[in-house]
Amino acid sequence: MTKTLAEELHSAYSIISIIEDKISDLFEKYEPTTFEVLNFTISADMYDNSIEIYIKNVMPYPYEPCKEIRKAIYDMGFSIVYWNFYNESKKITEEIRGYEPRHYKDSSTWKLINDVGYVDDRYKK
Repeated sequence: MTKTLAEELHSAYSIISIIEDKISDLFEKYEPTTFEVLNFTISADMYDNSIEIYIKNVMPYPYEPCKEIRKAIYDMGFSIVYWNFYNESKKITEEIRGYEPRHYKDSSTWKLINDVGYVDDRYKK
């Protein structure tokens, strides 16, 4: 039986909720202190099979999610994970792309380190 567009939309929202719950569970397990304050949303793109995780509360640099959380999200079947970080002005100013270190979204600040990826001036400080 073919689903209606409304049913497809409701299924999509259910999947989003399941993924958000799984991400929350990962933070509760591996980073309980972060879990206590965590506020995030997600989105996804089919063209690169990615998930974008928007950390809405301010998480000062150099915070990055631990490797266990990052790996578990990849294990959900995503090809790449993007982490976006809001600043005090509620603007997304920093990101993590895949396994690269956290850096400013403004690409004019990036430096390419071949074994690491793109970084900014804060890297290795």
